[in-house]
Amino acid sequence: MTVIITHGRRPRRDLLHTDRLVGLWRAVNTAWARRQTMRALEALPPETLKDIGWPTTDKKATRIVR
Repeated sequence: MTVIITHGRRPRRDLLHTDRLVGLWRAVNTAWARRQTMRALEALPPETLKDIGWPTTDKKATRIVR
């Protein structure tokens, strides 16, 4: 019985597919982190936001500038 093993690089198509998945994962992860940060900032009282230098808004219903 003969076994042939090749130790070449992966085909280029697989590399592109993997790069796309990694890019998509990074984009989703970044968006999630940004959303969590905004939720944490929105939970802070206005006095704390003022102390850390967060800009104020003209609308009273919206405390966070996006």
